[in-house]
Amino acid sequence: MKTEPPLQKSALFEVLTQAFDLSVESLDFWPSFWTSACYILTTPNKQRYFLKLTPEDYTLTIASSPDFYLPLTYELHRRSILPHIAYPVQALDGRFIRNFAGFRMILFNYIDGETVGFGQWPAGLTTRLAGLLGRLHRSSAEIQLADIMEERFALIFEKDLLSDLERLEHLSPADRPGIQALSDLLLPRKEQLLGLLRRTHELQDYAKAACKPHVFCHTDLHGGNLMLDPAGNLYIIDWEGAILAPPEQDLFFFAGQADFWHSFLPAYAAEFGPVQLDSKLFGFYYYRRNLEDLADFVSHIMRYNTTADQDAEDLHSIQHDCLAGWPMIEENIVKIQAHLSIKK
Repeated sequence: MKTEPPLQKSALFEVLTQAFDLSVESLDFWPSFWTSACYILTTPNKQRYFLKLTPEDYTLTIASSPDFYLPLTYELHRRSILPHIAYPVQALDGRFIRNFAGFRMILFNYIDGETVGFGQWPAGLTTRLAGLLGRLHRSSAEIQLADIMEERFALIFEKDLLSDLERLEHLSPADRPGIQALSDLLLPRKEQLLGLLRRTHELQDYAKAACKPHVFCHTDLHGGNLMLDPAGNLYIIDWEGAILAPPEQDLFFFAGQADFWHSFLPAYAAEFGPVQLDSKLFGFYYYRRNLEDLADFVSHIMRYNTTADQDAEDLHSIQHDCLAGWPMIEENIVKIQAHLSIKK
């Protein structure tokens, strides 16, 4: 959220005190592009935490669950498998989530650093991340959790996306300009979009039949979810999409990069061990991620945005992050298959 929701701070402080035994000196709103309201909490002894309040009625288009990713990240940190990650703070009763005023409230460790971002990464950072990713995937044999969220290769965004497309064909003058602009952007591409969905279903059928071993995956490894602290430690944050899935679920973010085969993959394998990769699984994840992101941006405009600036940001993301990538998906699948054929 970019604007702070109206909250009764005194009531929130009381919940934090009762649930976590925390005294609050200050609670500073942290504007973000997320749907959640985020705060930096400081105690009288200057200990800081990151507080995240997500609307209870917000439906994630990802397939994970707090009952999985919160215990997972807690264990990854506690066991020092990945000591530098965002992890939840346990309440006094051992739980990670509290409800407050229509929000799901989660308290995280505070990371004093900056996000890596979406520009040029510092030299060697990709290779470092590859090693961390190998350790994460290997940890699936070490950590036992009660509630495992496993990949089902579902397209849970599809129903809402198709419904939104249908609504865009029946707009009225009362609809916001942002929704009108969304209609102008997507409806001329409707048949192409439906073709991408059909191709995704083809790859979905293949992925379900492949029966490949699954590992713990983060599923959202871009520069906005990586942080560097002043000491140079690399942190992985925002684990809300974590699931047990084939390694390609995480590796597809990097398979299209020039150094993947001679730098990233060897560093990954040094931690994880030998891995058998599948170009069609990569293809499924390329298609699903693109359409999943598209559905999420569309949903923001149709259901949650309240300002023209929010609409403009989401429309820009649809144009440049989703639609612009459509021609390259099949090209990437062919390139990956060529590399795998050479390795054989």
